[in-house]
Amino acid sequence: MLEQNVRVLSEGLARTMNRRRFLKRSGEGLFAGLASLASGHMLAQFALAGAGVERPKPPAVPACAPPGPYCNYNGINEPTACHGASCFQHMFNGQLLQCHLYGGYQTGCWTTPVTGGYWVCCDCQCGSPAVTTCGCAQFSGSPVPRPDSPGAKA
Repeated sequence: MLEQNVRVLSEGLARTMNRRRFLKRSGEGLFAGLASLASGHMLAQFALAGAGVERPKPPAVPACAPPGPYCNYNGINEPTACHGASCFQHMFNGQLLQCHLYGGYQTGCWTTPVTGGYWVCCDCQCGSPAVTTCGCAQFSGSPVPRPDSPGAKA
């Protein structure tokens, strides 16, 4: 009885499935996997998974000293209104202001080393004309990010 059901189901599947499309997609997937393996993109993940190593988590609090609160949307002193470490917007007195870099540094940004990586910190000036200041921060594991490109990913 079971053998008969398996035979009927497998024949129905064979009649409805397009074998050429199946073989083509299987070949594409196999090629993509082998190309990824050959280029080394899969090896690092396998090495980390096999070693039982967890990636270090970024510190919860940025190691920066902004000229005001961190640029935020919600009034909480955390960098929620930043694009990476770059200035974007800031909520000030109930108004959402556009922000840009400013400060004593050439780019308004600098790098601070901490355990497990680095913080890229930027000073921001918001409003036109400027009415307030805030700061942005982004954690990077390695390598040391360049202060003149704070949005760069490590």
